[in-house]
Amino acid sequence: MRCPFSFSRYEGFSIVRNGFQRRIYSGIQPLLGDLAHIARRWRIAIALARSREISAAFRERLMMVVTAVNRCRHCAHGHAYLASLAGIPKAEIEALLALDLGHAPAEEIPALLHAIRWAENDGAPLQEPETALHANYGAAAAGQIEMAIHLIHVGNRLGNSFDYLLGRVSGGRLGWLESERRATRAGEIKT
Repeated sequence: MRCPFSFSRYEGFSIVRNGFQRRIYSGIQPLLGDLAHIARRWRIAIALARSREISAAFRERLMMVVTAVNRCRHCAHGHAYLASLAGIPKAEIEALLALDLGHAPAEEIPALLHAIRWAENDGAPLQEPETALHANYGAAAAGQIEMAIHLIHVGNRLGNSFDYLLGRVSGGRLGWLESERRATRAGEIKT
């Protein structure tokens, strides 16, 4: 199934493996490290799921912008659906998946920008400290924002890893985004 979202801003921004242009888990150790990080903060993950400090709509906005950077087609579909259940209009969902924050509530924009920068840096420490999140949202909400970002990052990498394996066994016919197929056909990327 072809992903209806273009992810246009990040067409050239990614890790390339045999024509596949999205971030994946390159081994079990990075995945285990990410899962251990989440497990150590399980109470925050539960609070996030219960929408204690941040709303379901805010959580879905965070997840969609990280997904837009990481270009996971599975997460794009799933979180677009969850966002609609949380009351986010279709036009805003499409805008968020294109990294257009024009429809997002003003009070959420600092966190959304933080999520985009975090994903662009592939989770590497950002220049601005997380204290900016704490100052804007308080410690509990900032912790849930960071957890949402980390959870979707893991989901994106797992979805992309699945697509990479699917593409490998199908010769690139399955699991690849149209832009990856075009680049391979055009000879831009050697498989």
